Amino acid sequence: MAASVYRLPDEPLPSGLSRYAVDPLWPMLTLMLAGNGFGLAWFAFNGFALGSPTRGRELALLALNLAGAVALLWLLGALGQAGWLPRQYMEYALLSVITLKLATGYALYMMQQRCFELWEYYGGTARNGLPLLILATLFARRLFDLQWPALLRMVLE
Repeated sequence: MAASVYRLPDEPLPSGLSRYAVDPLWPMLTLMLAGNGFGLAWFAFNGFALGSPTRGRELALLALNLAGAVALLWLLGALGQAGWLPRQYMEYALLSVITLKLATGYALYMMQQRCFELWEYYGGTARNGLPLLILATLFARRLFDLQWPALLRMVLE
């Protein structure tokens, strides 16, 4: 009888990028401090570096974050132009976009954290994400000072 290999369902399958893996806390802080674009890109890269078994769900959540932000901004703009959402309430309505970004970022953090803990327990060595967080935060301010289309800037910021 051939021996079968037992595999944990949450077991990460590290790739050649695993030496660049960081604690998912750093991409989450980057999402909060440097913007949606930098944070989501780092979450995607970190998922591949960790060999996350939930990578497909993570990428779907990234797409939901971006598409949801576009849809909410378009809807709020249409409601504002139609006169159904008065201008004084628009700032409060825009909080829904920020809430969507933070909620999906937190869900990504929770998905990657379980995988990261297993990866670290079985000998993975994480990099310190603080230098990249600082660079992304400083670079983001200068990048978003450039002229971008308004919708793209609001989605990525």
